Amino acid sequence: MADLDHTRPEPAATADRRVPRDRSRRDRLHAAVAEYLEARDLVPPLTLDEIRLHAEEVARAHGFTPYVDYLMALLGSALWRDTVAAVPYDRRILLLPQCLRSTAACRAQADAYGLLCAGCGTCPIAELTAEAEALGYVVLVAEGTTVVTQLLEQGQIDAVIGVSCLEALERSFPHLAAGAIPGMAVPLNRCGCVDTTVDVDRVRELLYLRADREEFRLDVEAIRREVDGWFQPAALEAVLGSDGGDPGRIALEWLGRSGKRWRPFLTAAAWRALAGTSAGSEGEAVRRLALAVECFHKASLIHDDIEDGDGTRYEQPALHVARGVPIALNVGDLLIGEGYRLVGCCGLPAERIAALLRVAADGHRLLAVGQGEELAWCRSPGPLHTDRLIDVYRMKTAPAFSVALRFGAICAGCDDTDEPLDRFSAALGTAYQIRDDLDDFRDNPPDNERLQRLQHPTIVAAVAFEFADEHSQMAIVEAWRQGNLHCAAGRRLAELSAHPAVLGKVDMLLEHYRNEAVRSLASLRSSQLKLLLRRLTGRILGTGVRA
Repeated sequence: MADLDHTRPEPAATADRRVPRDRSRRDRLHAAVAEYLEARDLVPPLTLDEIRLHAEEVARAHGFTPYVDYLMALLGSALWRDTVAAVPYDRRILLLPQCLRSTAACRAQADAYGLLCAGCGTCPIAELTAEAEALGYVVLVAEGTTVVTQLLEQGQIDAVIGVSCLEALERSFPHLAAGAIPGMAVPLNRCGCVDTTVDVDRVRELLYLRADREEFRLDVEAIRREVDGWFQPAALEAVLGSDGGDPGRIALEWLGRSGKRWRPFLTAAAWRALAGTSAGSEGEAVRRLALAVECFHKASLIHDDIEDGDGTRYEQPALHVARGVPIALNVGDLLIGEGYRLVGCCGLPAERIAALLRVAADGHRLLAVGQGEELAWCRSPGPLHTDRLIDVYRMKTAPAFSVALRFGAICAGCDDTDEPLDRFSAALGTAYQIRDDLDDFRDNPPDNERLQRLQHPTIVAAVAFEFADEHSQMAIVEAWRQGNLHCAAGRRLAELSAHPAVLGKVDMLLEHYRNEAVRSLASLRSSQLKLLLRRLTGRILGTGVRA
C-alpha cells in the first residue's frame, strides 16, 4: 500500500488545482525543497510570511508557481525534520484525517476525540495506526488542533506528524505557529472531505524518522515550578540571608509576594534553552540572577505605586499605603541594592559579571527615563499621541524583559543574542503594556472608574484622543490639565474610549507588536530559544494565531 493515489478515481469537483495531480510531480516538488534547504541554514520555527517567501523562491526557480501553497506545506514540514527525528516516538502524535476512510465500506464509529477505526483494511488508517502505535505514537483520527494543543500544554507530546488537506493545513498553521509546535505534514493528494487519498509511503517515512541523538527537551512547566520554589520564604532567606531587622524582613516578604514572575522565569528558561544538555554547572548563578531580576522588578513596582498614586498591588494595599511612603522608598532602594549584590556574587567569571552589570544598569536607566517621561506628562498634560506613548512603553516596560533574557544568555555564555533579544523585548514589552491597558477598559468599568483611568496616559486614552476632532482635543487637554474629566470634554473622551473603532485600533496595535515580537526572532541561531520565546509570546500576551 505504498501509494493510494490511484486506488480510487478523483471526482473533478473535489480536485484542488494547488496540489500536483501525479506522483512524479509531487516527487519533484519534494526534491526541490530538499535541495533548497540543503543550500541554506534556516533555523525553525519560521513565521508564515517567511515560509511563503522561501516557497515562492523555490516555485520561481523550478517553474512551480501554481503550487506555492503546496510548497509551503512541504517547506514548513522539512524545516522541522531534524527536530522531529530527535524526539522519541512515544513523545510524538500522529494525526490522520477521517476523510481517508472509504465511505462505502467503513465500519468505524466516532466519539468526541475522533474516529474509532474498526480495522477493516479498506483504507490506510488501520495500517498506519497500527504501525505508529507499535512504535509508541499517540494516534488520533480527528480534525483540528484543540486536542493537540491540550496534549502539548499537559507536557504529553513534543512533536506532531499530520496528514491533512491544504485547506486544513492553512487553517491550522497559525495555531501551530503560535505554539511553536514542531510538526511535519503530508498533504492529501486532493481535497473534498470524503474518500481522499495520500502518498502512504511519505507518511511512513515520517513515522520512522529517527536521529542518532534524542532532542534536548525544554520542560517549561518544570522550570516554572523550580522558579516558584526559589521564592518560598525559606528559599529566599537561604540566599539573601536575614539580619532580623525590619527593612530586610519587609523586603523578603515583598519579594515573596505572588505575581506572574515572568522575568525570573525568562532568565532561567533562556539559560536552559541555550545551555541545552550542558545546563547545570551554572545552576546556582542562574538562581541568584533570577532573584536579582525580581528584586529589580519588585523595587520598580514599589516606586511606581508611589509615583502613580496606586493604592493596591496584588489585590492588597500597596506597600506605601500599608507602611508609609518613607518605608516603602527605603525597601525599594534596599531591593535594588540586593539585586546588584546578587549579580556581583553570582559566581560567574569576572567578564560575565561585568557584562551582567552593564545590562542591568542600562535597563535600570532606560526604565527610569520611561517612567520619568510618563510622570512629566502627568505633571503637565498635553496632546496624547500613540507614537509617543509607544516610545514610553518601550522604555518603561521592555527593559525588564530584556534584562531577564540577556541575563540567561550571558549565563549560558552566548554573546550573539543581544540584538534579537533586545528587539524581541521591545516588542513584547510594548504589547504587554498595551494588553494591560486594553484589559482595564474591556471590562466596561463604571463611569467614574473609566474617567479616573482616562486621566492617566494609556493607549486607550491616546487612541480615543486621536479619534476626537480638533476642538474636542483642545478641550480634553484642558480637562487633563485641570485634573478633572467630569465635564463635557471628559464625557466625550469616555464615549470614544468605549467606541468599537477605538478598541479595534488598540487591538490592531496589540496584534502588530505581538507579530513584531515573533518576527524579531528570525536571526536567532538557537532553535530551542526560538521555540521557547514563540511559545511564551502566546502565554504572556494571550494566544495569538496570526504568525
